[in-house]
Amino acid sequence: MDRQVVISFCARVVREPLVHFVCLGALLFGINAFTRPVAAPPAATSIVITDDDLRQLAGLWQIQWGRAPTPDELRRLVDGQVREEVLIREALAAGLERQDILVRRRLAALAAAEAEAGPPPKPSEDALRALYEASPGSFAVPAELTMTQLYFSDRARNGQAKEEAIQARDALSGRDVSDPAVGNLGDPSEFPVRLQDQTPDELAALFGQPFAAAATRLPVGSWQGPVPSLGGWHLVFIEAATPGPPPAFETVREAVEASWQQAESDAQQRQAYAAMRARYTVVLPSSLEGSAP
Repeated sequence: MDRQVVISFCARVVREPLVHFVCLGALLFGINAFTRPVAAPPAATSIVITDDDLRQLAGLWQIQWGRAPTPDELRRLVDGQVREEVLIREALAAGLERQDILVRRRLAALAAAEAEAGPPPKPSEDALRALYEASPGSFAVPAELTMTQLYFSDRARNGQAKEEAIQARDALSGRDVSDPAVGNLGDPSEFPVRLQDQTPDELAALFGQPFAAAATRLPVGSWQGPVPSLGGWHLVFIEAATPGPPPAFETVREAVEASWQQAESDAQQRQAYAAMRARYTVVLPSSLEGSAP
């Protein structure tokens, strides 16, 4: 080909707008590829089961079945732990915790527990006596209790009875024993669901001393628990409590101290929440304008 013809052809190509566009695009693509940071490979995810985990799983099995697990049983427990962890992580990755009201309440409860500033200081003897003398009758052990209980079996629920009882308690918040939802909760057992005018000794004969001791300290009119018994846990609704005679201070000193500690803990929680609440601005709908959040 004649050199003059080649030169003429190249000159026409250089003047062609489409060629300018293609070259400019290639240049921009090259610059972008050169300057764009290399994406880091996704972080490896791992589920680590430690020797402490194994001891905890084996200990729970020992409590439930009265013996140590066999190697095959321990492996199944580990598989169950891994499966639970996988499902939890997948649920969190999908944001499912924001869609379940029970999960939200449990997360809120955990956050409140984390916010506590630690154990309250030791009360003085004068502080305890002042608390007792303000209301000695409030420390009396009920002479009789009328109550409804729901039983959650460790065996029937594969060792998850306490956790599932907590979920049921949260679901029953604000409901009384007549609510239809109550009949759908709990496991069949030999325990009577409703007990009327039971003394602490009678409750101890049915459910064990730890249950009876806990039941006498529960408030009236709300679902409480879980309360332990042999082989499971109970949600308890105290319908009525007939108070016994006011006890001497020395016989209820531990209960008075526990009440003082609870009051201090409640005050710490209120202070911790106030500090957290101050970090947020709450925007209310116009229909609630002027209402305190």
